[in-house]
Amino acid sequence: MTSPRPAAPGLADRVAIDDLYSEYLWALDTGDTEGWLDCFAPDAEVWEDQRDGTTWKGRGREQLRELILKFHGDPHFPGHQHRETARLFSADPEGRPDHWAVRSYTSATAFDVETQTATLYWAGYYRDVVGLVDGEWKLVKRWIAPWKGEVLSRFGGAR
Repeated sequence: MTSPRPAAPGLADRVAIDDLYSEYLWALDTGDTEGWLDCFAPDAEVWEDQRDGTTWKGRGREQLRELILKFHGDPHFPGHQHRETARLFSADPEGRPDHWAVRSYTSATAFDVETQTATLYWAGYYRDVVGLVDGEWKLVKRWIAPWKGEVLSRFGGAR
């Protein structure tokens, strides 16, 4: 009889996945486009719910490059700092033993260099799948959404 799959990755994998998220955030906020892209599997898929109600979808590094360059090329982006917390792991929806589903909170602050103040710019959450690709943990799927809608559905009329 085989033992059941653990509910979360082991300690060494959790540390490596934590490093992946740290590398992602650091590259995002320091304009390191190639470092940000390296956090993704070559055929990774990203969905992002935009503020205007539309959804951006990209697959593969070239489409993801287009997405990140919209931020890294925006003169108002430098100074943003993204944070990701409260990471929860669950089994991969496709049952792959070397993949995990991950949910977490995310937020971003905008920093004003002149006044040395930070303000909350955005709050939301991630729904990800991470997987081992050539021995390294990578983002395989990422869904970025604002803190509204489905995630608040248990509150009845809350939006």
